[in-house]
Amino acid sequence: MSEPKPKHAKKLLLLHQIQQQRQALGVQSRRWQLATAPWDRRWMRLLSFRRYLIAGTSLLALYNVRHPSRLMRWAKRGIGILGAVKMVRKALETR
Repeated sequence: MSEPKPKHAKKLLLLHQIQQQRQALGVQSRRWQLATAPWDRRWMRLLSFRRYLIAGTSLLALYNVRHPSRLMRWAKRGIGILGAVKMVRKALETR
């Protein structure tokens, strides 16, 4: 038995739509890859320093165990700097 003509035409139309969607998806995929390429490079560069960051933070933790007052001093300075930055941002936003 042969398929009725309207069913066959609808099937061809759907196959054509699927093909167009696949092409559009391929184009959008390439655009996305081009748009995110700089971020991907930065992420890969950060991951390449991973072992050094782990070693550095371990040494920093050992140092801070021996000198906790210095850690507190730097923490207070950091909080002060963040507060100053926040205050400046608020002052600039109101203008």
